[in-house]
Amino acid sequence: MKTSPSHTGFTLVEMAVVLLILTLLAGSLTVGLSRHVTRRAETATDEALDEARDALLGYVVRKGFFPCPAKSATDGTEDRDAGTCKKTVGLLPWATLGIHGVDGWAHRLRYAATLKYTSKITGTDDGDIEIVTRNLDGAELKLTTEGGKTPVVILSHGSNGFGAIDQDGNVLLAPPASTDEARNASGDGRQFYSRPLSENSGASGGAFDDRITWLSPNLIAHHLITVGRLP
Repeated sequence: MKTSPSHTGFTLVEMAVVLLILTLLAGSLTVGLSRHVTRRAETATDEALDEARDALLGYVVRKGFFPCPAKSATDGTEDRDAGTCKKTVGLLPWATLGIHGVDGWAHRLRYAATLKYTSKITGTDDGDIEIVTRNLDGAELKLTTEGGKTPVVILSHGSNGFGAIDQDGNVLLAPPASTDEARNASGDGRQFYSRPLSENSGASGGAFDDRITWLSPNLIAHHLITVGRLP
């Protein structure tokens, strides 16, 4: 009696199922890896902002004033001439502070300072930089009041890099006009937005992934009083 030969290969249907499974697995691995890379960059950015904040506080304790912004994207020394800052907003002066000064996406940290805080601080004056956020409805809310504006801001332009300059000095794409990110990248540096991350370009203020920290007048005064630089 003859027997039918056994089939040792895959049918087209079986191969299609295997390929589908492999595709799904590869897709999930890619998504998982992308999320992991993003989280690592965000963590590195938060650490860079904390390092910059600590370095600035250490600088003001030692010197009694804050440094000026950097001379350029490739020269991290502060841009000071005859004791006066040539500008009050620009890049963090990483070389003067002795730190790397880049975020998790290899973009230079942005920095703004109130001019009177870049010379010898003799009192507990308010700064001139306003910090704004938005509520769930998109309405603006001030985080600093007219009598309590902040003197110092440090900013990362986030993963999209809109408005950023990389560590090689390359200027990246500007943010879309009339958005909160565009305000953060503006040249006057007297108002900044600090909001939760959002990918919704249609939201009030547009999509947002900037990461920002600042030093309040009270915190600065506390450090200066502690070391005897203020009475």
